[in-house]
Amino acid sequence: MAARGGALFVWTCLVALAAVTGACGESAADPSSPPSGADGIDGGAADDDPDAGATPVSGPIAGEVRRYDYTFDLVSRRATSKLSVDVAAPGGDCLAIGCRTPAAEEVTWNGAPPASSTLAGGALELCGSPVTAGTIEIAATTPSVPLLRFHGLDIGFSQRPDRADGQFSYLLSWVGNCDRFGPCDPDPSRLAEMHFEVTHPEGTVVLCPGKLTPGASTTRCDVAGTLAPTYSGFALAADPLWKRAPFTSAAGVDLVMYEVPGGKIASTLDAASVREFLVWITALLGPMPYGPELRVAGAPTRWLGFEHPANILLQEDLPDMSTGYADTTMHVLMHEIVHQWSGDRTTLASASDFVWKEAIAEYLAYVFEDEHRPAGEAAASRAYWDAISLQARHRPRPTDNPSVESFYGDVYGPGPMVLFVQLEPMIGRAAILTAIKAFLAEPGAKSVDDLRGALEKASSKDLKKYFDAWVIGAGEPEWPTFAVSFDQVGDQLTVTVTQQNASGVLYGCNVEVAIAGPSTTARATVDFGLAPTSATASTTITFAGARTSVRLDPDHKVIGRAVGVTNGFTAPASLPVWIF
Repeated sequence: MAARGGALFVWTCLVALAAVTGACGESAADPSSPPSGADGIDGGAADDDPDAGATPVSGPIAGEVRRYDYTFDLVSRRATSKLSVDVAAPGGDCLAIGCRTPAAEEVTWNGAPPASSTLAGGALELCGSPVTAGTIEIAATTPSVPLLRFHGLDIGFSQRPDRADGQFSYLLSWVGNCDRFGPCDPDPSRLAEMHFEVTHPEGTVVLCPGKLTPGASTTRCDVAGTLAPTYSGFALAADPLWKRAPFTSAAGVDLVMYEVPGGKIASTLDAASVREFLVWITALLGPMPYGPELRVAGAPTRWLGFEHPANILLQEDLPDMSTGYADTTMHVLMHEIVHQWSGDRTTLASASDFVWKEAIAEYLAYVFEDEHRPAGEAAASRAYWDAISLQARHRPRPTDNPSVESFYGDVYGPGPMVLFVQLEPMIGRAAILTAIKAFLAEPGAKSVDDLRGALEKASSKDLKKYFDAWVIGAGEPEWPTFAVSFDQVGDQLTVTVTQQNASGVLYGCNVEVAIAGPSTTARATVDFGLAPTSATASTTITFAGARTSVRLDPDHKVIGRAVGVTNGFTAPASLPVWIF
């Protein structure tokens, strides 16, 4: 649970590193399980590999981690990481991968001691027998994963009391931090197979991504088939007081709750509405990516929620929290479920593309609120996004490479507004949903530019100038400033909106103006189009008599500032920015 501008801290860290080419990363390993589809590592290419028999070369290996096996002892915090790396031709004899643990012991190269290994500068570099294109397996043991949290959030390994005074344990990498637990590649664009084996005291419930196989003192989780990024897939959580309780089933999904005694999440949610959402979201995006069971656990986290594959954590106090959302618990649950596709199965091309995964999760939760939930829920979400957008310090898709801990909280309001809500009157909600469905249809890494392409294809509209104005750029967002003027001729009222932007940039949008008189009200929609060429746009409506009030954007559908008129709300100087 975290908030900016309130009593709780919001921002987190994100570091995008390169693929395994002598760069940095993180991983985990279980030496008892060989890589998928192999009986072991042979030190080079398979017999049918076209490069088999090629002369091994010396030098740094270029490759990509395809599988992580990680064993972890919850009490001693001893961890062993084993990585299976696809080696690109021509191969080599040295590999460097991110590793920010205090020590790396029992290092192996294809099951044997390496010729050399060095842990320094946040990377583990090891060399061994030369390999050509194929697969190499490396492993290392961390004697004790530090009990540390980073950036004031849940990153790292932490333990804290839950609401029933049990001990909640959480190992979380997030983007750019999986190398805090052993060797790993934290590049968010990489999808990999992951296998966890956790040793724990009897009676402790352990949850981790993928297929869960619990045991009295050992729990195993497997992410295979549908792969996952390390930012969400490399994680585990445990609590001795969690009780498993089936909650509801729909659309081939069995949603199971884990709460401690006195937990309020399940009792706060409407099971019928959750079932309706599961039917709706799977009809749009397809079957749940990581299997039929979706586990939802309440925990004392700093995030409102976190989207591990098949395994969602929700802040245990959500039902008691006051946020900008009308039903915080339901909104956050829907948001995290959407992340199973948006962020987990389909991941980020780069850290700077962070906005699209949060924007899609927020927007689809909002659409369901608008079409299926009680009146006012969707409007509350829009009003909250509109207000916090004015606090943003970075563009939604920054091009000046700010650190993620400084910009990622800026996406939660502007993201759904500029990528989707503002486009609805110009290209239609149906086109937007079609674009999102196509964008998330296949696993892989996607960028904001890829999303623009999907929106353009679905709408048959050119959105480049819109994205250049609203989405992409360096520094603090300007956001448009609007002034409203009128020309009355009889009962015909011409409403003119002028963009007064210091930069001279013109922002494509539709702007609504609500006008009230002593006995009548009216709405005027002023359309600048997607690529305006003039700072002014007008429309004429029927309205007779005096005007007693004028409100710009009364329904919070466009980010902007108003001059001389009210813009729909009086926002405090700073609102909490909730992250999830």
